[in-house]
Order: sequence, then C-alpha cells, then structure tokens
Amino acid sequence: MSANEDLAKYAGSWSGTNNLYLSWEQEPLRQSPSTLTVSLKANKQFVAFDYTWAYEGEPQEGMILLGCDKKSDAVQTVWTDSWHSSHTLMLSDGKVADDGSISVKGYYKVEGHPDWGWRTDLIPAGESLRIVMYNVSPDGEEELAVETDFSRT
Repeated sequence: MSANEDLAKYAGSWSGTNNLYLSWEQEPLRQSPSTLTVSLKANKQFVAFDYTWAYEGEPQEGMILLGCDKKSDAVQTVWTDSWHSSHTLMLSDGKVADDGSISVKGYYKVEGHPDWGWRTDLIPAGESLRIVMYNVSPDGEEELAVETDFSRT
C-alpha cells in the first residue's frame, strides 16, 4: 500500500492550532487557529493538504501536494505558503517511514548565502494528523518552524 492509499482515509476537514516559531523574536511562539482540508487529486494519485492559519491577525494559507511512487515508496511534495514562500513553489523529496509518517526535504534560496533546507513531516496517527516543519541551515542544523496538530471537525 502506498502513502497515497494510507492517507486517503484522512480525507476531509480538520482543525487545530498553528504554532509558528520565530527564533529571532523575544517571544518566539505565535499561535493561531488553523484549518486543514485533505483531498485526493488526479484519480487518487495525489493527496492535497490545503490549510489556513494567521500571522498577526492576517489570514494565510498554504498547500502541500503529495505523490508517492508505489514501487519504491519514494515521496515527492510541492509546497507553497502565502507567508513562508510567497509566490514560489518548493519541490521536496523524501520517504515513508515504517510507522506511516512521511518526511520530505526541499531547499530555498537566501540571497548571498548557500541554499537553506526546509523539512516537512506529515504524521498520521489514528484520529489526528500532525504537520511539523523545520528550517534547516546550510550546515544541517534544524530548527522547529511550524507545528500543528489537527483533529477531525
């Protein structure tokens, strides 16, 4: 069974609290309500995660489109977010762990510096779904950036 098939059971509406961590701020944690809609796309070949959240009261939204190679369990995602990645798409590659969680990593440009990484973990667990994102320095140091635990609505 592929990640797409495993995640099909998570199709529907979800809600939770978005935790945004801004390490450079004196008070790094920013929380906001978050919604998530999980749906199947292209004849169930892909799973879409469309989410909303807010930054300083301003509505934000993002999307993760996930596909899995049934033969190898290699996973690819395309991600964008109105606040984090404004007008760009990030392609990420990864794999499915034995517990069904998915971890992918992509890269983004920082002018005048080596590319930075962005790791996203999708962690399904019964009646909950967790999305965790990490900023990864060029040296490989990971820092928690976003963490949201969703429950069905």
